[in-house]
Amino acid sequence: MNIWVDANGWPIPPLILLGCLLAESLFYRGWRKLLAELETEEAAETRYLPSYSGFEAADMRRSTWIWRGTFFLAAIVTFLLAASAPIDNLSSQLFWVHMIQHLLLLIIVTPLLVASAPLLPLWLGLPEWGRNCFKALANLRAARILYALGSWLRQPVISCALFLIGIWIWHWPYLYDLALTNDLIHDWCEHTIFLVVSLFFWSQIIPSAPFRPQLGYLGRLGCVGFAIIQNLVLAVLLGFAPAPLYAPYIHLNTLPGSLTTLQDQQFGAGFMWTFGDIPFGIALAILIQRWLATQSGETGQETQETPG
Repeated sequence: MNIWVDANGWPIPPLILLGCLLAESLFYRGWRKLLAELETEEAAETRYLPSYSGFEAADMRRSTWIWRGTFFLAAIVTFLLAASAPIDNLSSQLFWVHMIQHLLLLIIVTPLLVASAPLLPLWLGLPEWGRNCFKALANLRAARILYALGSWLRQPVISCALFLIGIWIWHWPYLYDLALTNDLIHDWCEHTIFLVVSLFFWSQIIPSAPFRPQLGYLGRLGCVGFAIIQNLVLAVLLGFAPAPLYAPYIHLNTLPGSLTTLQDQQFGAGFMWTFGDIPFGIALAILIQRWLATQSGETGQETQETPG
C-alpha cells in the first residue's frame, strides 16, 4: 500500500484541503483589512478602534494581530498534516501514529486556533452579501438557542468535563475499534468531537477576542492541571495494560517497524505521557508567570499607596 496517498490518490482529502484553503483565504483577506486599519489608527495615535466594540485596546494592537495571523496559519498547516494520507494510513496500522494524530488535533491545532482569535478576521474577510446572510441568520430563534447553548457549554466546569469525556470515550475499546474500521465515523465524528471539546477547553485558558476566559489565573491553572492529570492517567492505563486493547491492531499479522501489538500500544502511551503534556506545560508556565506578574504589580501598588 502506498502510504503517501489515500484510496482516491490524494495526499490530503480534497474536501478538507478546499475547506482549509477557503478558511485561510477568508482569514487572510480580513487580516489584511484589519492590519491596514490598525496601521492608520496607530498613526493617528489612537488607543483602540471604536468600531470594534467588545475589544480592548490590547486586543487591537497591530503587533498582536501579526502574531495571531501566524498562529492561524500554523493551525491550518498542522491540521492538514494531521489529515494527510501518510498519518491517516499509518494510524490504521500503528497505535502510536494514531495517538500522534489525536495529539495534533487536541493540543496543537486547537490552542493555536484559539490564540489566533479568528472570528474578527474571518468576519471581515467575508463579502458583504455573506455578512448580510449571517446577520439574517443571527436573528433566527434557532441561532439564539445555539448561542445560549454555546454560552452554557463555555462554563469552565462544563468545558473541562466535555474535554475529559470527549477524549476518554473515544479511547474506550468499542468506540475506538468502530472509528478505526469506519472512515466516516473516524474522520467526521471522532475528529470533529475532538476539535469541538478541545476548542471549548482551550478557550478557558487562552483569551480569544472578543471572548475571555471566565476564570482568573488560579482557576485557569486548575484547568491545565486537570488536563495534565487526565492525560497522565489515560497514558498509564494504556501503557501498563497487560494485553493489547484494540482489536484492529491485534488482527494485523505484522506491524511496521517489527513492533508487537503490545509494544505499539506502550509506545503510543509513551507519546501521550511525554509529548502530550508539553503544550499543557507551556500553558502552565505562561499562566504562572503572568499570575506572578499581577501579584507583583498589586504588591508594588499597595507599597506606593501605604503612607511612609
